[in-house]
Order: sequence, then C-alpha cells, then structure tokens
Amino acid sequence: MDNKNYPATEPALSEEGLRRRRLFGQTGGLVASFAIGSAIAGATLSNSASAEPATPQPDTATLNQFLKTSRFLTGHQSLDTTLGQRLYSAFSEKDPTFVTRLASLNQWIADKKPQDVEALDTQLQGQPLHDLMMSVIKGWYLGVTDEGHHAKVYGYQNALMYQVPRDGMVIPTYAHNGPDYWTADPPPVDRLLNF
Repeated sequence: MDNKNYPATEPALSEEGLRRRRLFGQTGGLVASFAIGSAIAGATLSNSASAEPATPQPDTATLNQFLKTSRFLTGHQSLDTTLGQRLYSAFSEKDPTFVTRLASLNQWIADKKPQDVEALDTQLQGQPLHDLMMSVIKGWYLGVTDEGHHAKVYGYQNALMYQVPRDGMVIPTYAHNGPDYWTADPPPVDRLLNF
C-alpha cells in the first residue's frame, strides 16, 4: 500500500485545539452520564410506581356515607359523585387515619345532632375533628386537598366555589365561554359579525 498521500506523522495540535478536544470529550462524557442516569432513574421510578399499592376505591356504602357527611358540611344536596369519589380517595391517600377520623366525625354528628354546619363548627372548636371538617369543606369548594401552587386539582368545573354563583358568573378559564365550549356547534355561517 502506498502512503504517499498521507503524512508520516500527524501534525501537533495547537493549545486551543487541545482545549477544544478535552472540552468536547468532557461534554460527551457528561451527556452520556446524564443519559444513563436518566434511563436508570426512569426505570427505578416506573418500578417503584408500579410497586406502590393503588389507593383502594371506597365501597358504595362508604362513599354514600362520605357524600352524606359532605352534604351536611357543605349545605348542598346535589354533590357530584365522581368528584366525591376523587376527594375521598385523595383524603385517604394523604392521611391513613382519614377513614377512622371520618367515622368519628359521623358519630359526633349523630350523637350531638347539630342543626347545621355552623352549629357543628361551634361544637368542634378546639377539637381535632375541626380540622377534618374544614378539610372536607375546602376540598369540595376548591377542588383540591393540598395547599400551594403544586396542589393536584380533583375538580375544577364542579368545585362548589363555581356552582354557587353560576347563574351570574362564567367559570374563569382562558376560554371565556367556559370549559368545553368548543364542543358546541359553531354559529351558522349566514350570521355575520358586526364590527
């Protein structure tokens, strides 16, 4: 084989060329380590997520009792059952003692027979069940069970804070016609807008 086209030795790299080569090598190593680390972390998270037991769904009697208590606490008789199930599951997942505390609250209501939630609020002042009562009310009105801007939303459109004034206020969204406005038929073409 004839080596006339290739130099016998490689030319020496300049100092700047060596720095670039080192930087490129370090960057490549860093990217590769992030990729491998991300793959390992992703596999670990997916395995741990699948290993976690799912929050048990309440049976019909338990859900009905939660809804009955919620109707008393909120003063509204027509509560959304799906939102109720989501809130119940969220409270149960957040607090392992929720079910027993809810049973204690139900027993208190049955024993003391408060006339309404305001009377119950007065009775529970300073009691541990007062916090539970306020959490359930807050969950129904706000559609969340946690504080802060990272709170998971369990009900937006059906949150009670939007149901009370719904006859005079549109639910605030980026679409000012309300949630799911795009599912309605568009106005007919024969009606032109006036500017």
